[in-house]
Amino acid sequence: MKKIVPDPPRSKLLTNPYFSIHTDMPPPDALAHASELLRGVAETIDEHCRTHAGEPGLSMLSNAEHACETSRALIEHALTGLYNAQRQR
Repeated sequence: MKKIVPDPPRSKLLTNPYFSIHTDMPPPDALAHASELLRGVAETIDEHCRTHAGEPGLSMLSNAEHACETSRALIEHALTGLYNAQRQR
């Protein structure tokens, strides 16, 4: 029996990344940028949770927001340590 509908074309793997990280970016700058990205994620999750309060499944998003905030706190701690170490030199 012949197929009436042909197989869809095979998807091509992307060889170019959507973004790249400059190899000469200083670690403190990378940490600061990561912190800002996490802040945006946490704010988006928080806004969604406030808009959809009382709906099922929000506890998982709340856990994700907590993970973002904890990650930001760790990054800020690392940045403070780097800043203090540079000042003592």
